[in-house]
Amino acid sequence: MPTEADLPDRLRAVLAVVYLIFNEGYTASSGDRLTREDLCAEAIRLGRLLAGLMPDEGEVAGLLASCC
Repeated sequence: MPTEADLPDRLRAVLAVVYLIFNEGYTASSGDRLTREDLCAEAIRLGRLLAGLMPDEGEVAGLLASCC
C-alpha cells in the first residue's frame, strides 16, 4: 500500500485499471460467457476500497457509481 502522500499521484493509473477490470467483466473479450460477474465484483470491491481511502475524490466516487 502506498503512503497517503503517494495516493494522489497514482490515482489516475489505478482508476484506469479498475475501469478496465470492470469493462472486461461487463463485456468479456473472450471466452464462452459475455459477462464475468467475478471481474465486475472485484472492480466494485476495489472501487469501494479506494472510496474508503480517498472519500473526497470525485473521480473515485464517479467510477464506483458507474460500476454499480
